[in-house]
Amino acid sequence: METLIVYINDSEHARSQLATMIDSRQPTKCVLVGCPPKLNRHISRWISGGARKKWQTQWSDTTCAEVSKGFASEGHQFVHRVAFGPLINVTKQLQGEFFGARVLDARKPKLAQTAEPLVEGQQARPDLASTAMGVAATTAIFALAVD
Repeated sequence: METLIVYINDSEHARSQLATMIDSRQPTKCVLVGCPPKLNRHISRWISGGARKKWQTQWSDTTCAEVSKGFASEGHQFVHRVAFGPLINVTKQLQGEFFGARVLDARKPKLAQTAEPLVEGQQARPDLASTAMGVAATTAIFALAVD
C-alpha cells in the first residue's frame, strides 16, 4: 500500500489535486495534514493559546473530512493531522512515522504570499503575482526616472 503525506489548506483544491495522484485500482494510505489559516497577531489579546489550538484542530478535522469523504468509498485509508510549527519539522516527523511516504503539496496558492517549504533544501518560491508586482514597480520607477 502506497503512503502519501498531503498538505492541505483548502478542501476543494486538495480534492482535485488528490484525484490526480490516487490510483483507484490500488488502495492508498493518505496522511492529510491540515494547514489552518494564520490568525493575525492581535488575536492573542482575545483568544488564549489553548483556544487557538482547539480552533486549528477543529478547522483541520473539518477540512480533512471534506477531502476524504469522496475517496473513502474506493478503499483508501485516511489519517488526519494538524500542522503545528514549521512544516519542515512536521514532514520529518511524519516521514519517520510513515517510512517511505511521498510528500504532496496540495495547498492552494495565495496571492502575493510565498508558500512555506515542506522539505529541507526546497526553495521558498515567490508566486507569480509577487514577481509581476515587482516587475511593475521596477518599470514604474524607470518610467518616472526617464521623465
